[in-house]
Formats: sequence, structure tokens, C-alpha cells
Amino acid sequence: MSGEFTNDAKAMWDAIPQQAQEQLLKNVWCAHCKGATTITDFTGKMEKGNLILRGHCITCGGNVARLIEGE
Repeated sequence: MSGEFTNDAKAMWDAIPQQAQEQLLKNVWCAHCKGATTITDFTGKMEKGNLILRGHCITCGGNVARLIEGE
């Protein structure tokens, strides 16, 4: 993991297989670069049953987020 996660966000993230985690982190949209990028320096928080990762684009450093839907 990169940064701070809430307890429930950490539990959901840890339940995802490592290979799938890596794919999720490498497939984040950056509005500035206008394409897929890798998220870095990210944190995790649950919102409405979904895991939200917030961090920075590896290319431009801009803010990016990744939604991982809960069950």
C-alpha cells in the first residue's frame, strides 16, 4: 500500500488479489494527460460502500482517483 487507508478500506483492498491490485493501479484516468496512467502516493477510503483511491498521476503529478465498486 502507498498511504493511509481507513480500516474498512484496508480490509477491502487486502481482499483483492495482488495481481488485480496492480492492474487497478495501472489503469487510472488522468484528465490532464487525457489517458490511462498509474496512480502513486494514494490513500484509500470507503464511500457509499465503494473503495476510493486518491493519489497522483505518475506522469504529470496531477490529482487522480480510482473507484473500486463494493459488493
